[in-house]
Amino acid sequence: MNLKKLINGNSRLSEIFRFALVGGIATVLQYGFYVVFVEAVHVKAVPSSMISYALSFIVNFFLSSYFTFHTRPNAKKGLGFALSHLFNMGLQTGLVAIFKELVGPTLALLPALAICIPVNYFLVRFAFTSKLFNPTPKQSETETEKI
Repeated sequence: MNLKKLINGNSRLSEIFRFALVGGIATVLQYGFYVVFVEAVHVKAVPSSMISYALSFIVNFFLSSYFTFHTRPNAKKGLGFALSHLFNMGLQTGLVAIFKELVGPTLALLPALAICIPVNYFLVRFAFTSKLFNPTPKQSETETEKI
């Protein structure tokens, strides 16, 4: 399968590839923002981390919506996206606490990520594709589409 087909495809594999690509971009952006705030703007590390995470999160949401899942962003999807990431952060934290006892603190994040990344994919996918987070079209819009 060529790269263009993988990126533009409608298969689950294409969606997963786009999810990983967006996650990678968001991670690089977060680090880039962090370095800019720490080195160029001279903001302390912890606030820089929080600011860079927030900026990366916003970019991640819009890229996930438009590029990964081919949907329009809205407040409900934003809420679902935020909740999925909060759940994932809690799961990752708990798993690191468990795995640090099994493999040591240095390696503990790796098995936690191996579990959390797929879980996050399914949670984010649910936020972007579930009827729970997608507004139902107004009656007038539905009637207009039929005409």
